[in-house]
Amino acid sequence: MNTHPGRFLSRTLGGGRNLGLLATLVLGLLLISLFSPQYLSVDNALVVALQVSFIGIASLGTAFLIVGGSVDLSIGSQYAMCAVSAALLAKQLPAPLAWIAGILLGAILGLMNGLMVWRISVSPIIVTLGTLTIFRGIALRLTNGFGVRGVPKSFSWFGQAKLVGIPLPIWALIVLAVVAHLILHYTTQGRHLFAFGGNRQAAEAAGINGKRLVLVGFALNGALVGLSAVLAASRFGTAAPTFGAGFELDVIAAVILGGVAFTGGEGSIIGVVLAVILLGVINSGLISTGIDPHYAQMVKGAALVIAVTLDQLTQEQQERHRKKLAFLERSVP
Repeated sequence: MNTHPGRFLSRTLGGGRNLGLLATLVLGLLLISLFSPQYLSVDNALVVALQVSFIGIASLGTAFLIVGGSVDLSIGSQYAMCAVSAALLAKQLPAPLAWIAGILLGAILGLMNGLMVWRISVSPIIVTLGTLTIFRGIALRLTNGFGVRGVPKSFSWFGQAKLVGIPLPIWALIVLAVVAHLILHYTTQGRHLFAFGGNRQAAEAAGINGKRLVLVGFALNGALVGLSAVLAASRFGTAAPTFGAGFELDVIAAVILGGVAFTGGEGSIIGVVLAVILLGVINSGLISTGIDPHYAQMVKGAALVIAVTLDQLTQEQQERHRKKLAFLERSVP
């Protein structure tokens, strides 16, 4: 059976939104290469991939969370707290235990947010806005506002190791993205998450355990933020309480730009990964071509606003279509 190449690519990528992201990414690479030919070299590609891997890992957890109808604005502060905690523990414990502790701390912080969101029944934006300040304050108190010094060299292996010439954080992003895609799109838990994020009341009426989805979603998100933070701290061989400043904007911008509806119930991991790469290419490409890197912040902000606007317009169009169909059904005798 013959398959049209365009249709096959669209199905493989998960829809037209992702195909548009891929086309934008290719166009961006071509434009940057015109002004900076060395940008497309293998070495530079690895550098860019390493830079986006930390945001990419955290974006996977946030994608799950937003698909399920929640959001965590405290991930930047979680990132700082996990990084400095792991670095401090590495001075007292074997490096592997410090790595694990940093990841577990992220899961605990995320779970705490989930418990408050579920128990208090307040918008997760309000709850996590409060914990954003709390977690950052704890990170500052742990370090007295300074970077962690005297971290053993053994702590750096996790973030600096390479497998077949590719840094471990990149491999972590690839493996986790594949696993996240399979879970979200091919398991019962993934279908439940989409249903819960799309219509919470209907999902709970159908017997879906909403409390478990919320708690697991927040804990998973925190664990992935912790993993990203530990990898970064290990990569640099140190950590500071300023780690993760603006991290939540980068992550949420990538997730929303990747097609995850901020209202929940819609999205794909492929789109999120493409958006993470696209934003990383824009950021590094501006620097490579000699353009003021501050423009990258403007581009990311504009991309977030545009993505949310398109998402809202799409939902309004779908709602009008559903109302039209319902009207036609009632009109048929």
